[in-house]
Amino acid sequence: MSESYKRSVLVTGCSQGSAGNALALQFAAKGFRVFATARSLKTLSNLTEKGIETLTLDVTQPESIAALKSEIVSRTGGSLDILFNNAGALYEAPAIESDPARVRSLFNTNVFGLMEMVTAFTPLLLASVSSGHEPTIINVASVLARLPSPFNSAYNATKAAVAAYSDTLRLELDPLGIRVVTLYMGEVSTPLMTTDNINFGSESIYRDAEAAVKQRTVTHLEKTMTPELFAREVVGEIVDGKRSFLWKGSNAFTVWLLNAAGPRTVFDSAMVKAAGLDNKKTKESVFKRGQATAGERI
Repeated sequence: MSESYKRSVLVTGCSQGSAGNALALQFAAKGFRVFATARSLKTLSNLTEKGIETLTLDVTQPESIAALKSEIVSRTGGSLDILFNNAGALYEAPAIESDPARVRSLFNTNVFGLMEMVTAFTPLLLASVSSGHEPTIINVASVLARLPSPFNSAYNATKAAVAAYSDTLRLELDPLGIRVVTLYMGEVSTPLMTTDNINFGSESIYRDAEAAVKQRTVTHLEKTMTPELFAREVVGEIVDGKRSFLWKGSNAFTVWLLNAAGPRTVFDSAMVKAAGLDNKKTKESVFKRGQATAGERI
């Protein structure tokens, strides 16, 4: 392999302000050839200004993935060194009141789109096995895959699915010479963390918990890691490390430690309190509203 060989990385979900955007900039600073994607090129303008190659991608659309693959092949000659599956979405709602269409959309983005990206780009990674650097896939899960965070059930489930898929993929691709890393992402201050989309509605059984859930987000925003620091830590581990599991972002290490050493219910009291479900009046309200709707869901 030529000394002038420049390793390539494809990062999904790179809209400005996101962790993906910061990751793209950090990989570029490390000398990588970066392909950064988002649904709209307008959200990638700051990356274009830095000379990063920007392309459109909707991971929920197979034809969009196929078009991206063709473009990457034409630009690299058919190889890719790193696939960073970062694109994702968030949906907060009570489990029993969730909109099935939004849940399916969430799974399409967070799980099925990620799987299709792996299937599409593994041949390009295989073409880089002889490059002298181990081709790598990074799949972004979340600490919420291990935390029973109320009103995040659908999101938690998608990230648990990613974690299980990625861990299995790690064993399957090892004989092919491809490294797979599961990234358990903690709190990072990105546009996903907002109270704007938290609206249980006046008919919700849990409506009296909504204010606490919004405050939970506000409190987390005050303590979160910046995307830039997150990117520096993650990229450093990917470039120089060999670990298959990374826990990065605010509180990520704490979640890892308590998961490893504590009982499965170790987080329950904190999760219940953060969601306002420890409040006596809220609990009574939830119970009464639940009883008032008894039989309606049968």
